[in-house]
Amino acid sequence: MATPKSQSARLKIRFLTGVLYLVWALVGFAWVWFARALDFTIGDWTLNFWVAAQGSILFFLLITVVNAWLVNRWEKVIEDEEAQAPPSSH
Repeated sequence: MATPKSQSARLKIRFLTGVLYLVWALVGFAWVWFARALDFTIGDWTLNFWVAAQGSILFFLLITVVNAWLVNRWEKVIEDEEAQAPPSSH
């Protein structure tokens, strides 16, 4: 039987997934429209090239790390709560 604390953790995981999908979509698609406005150079490259070629990939990796770290913590809470809960009679 799911405890209120484990249900709360499951809701947090669903909410985090939705937020990270939204961030992924914004990073993947929104920067494209503004890339030409970021037209100044860093070394030999323009910033809009760096954002399109490297920045999005690094941001996607960051999203993955944040998701894995938080979901692992919350799933441990779910496991601990369900292990301590008394077994159901069905």
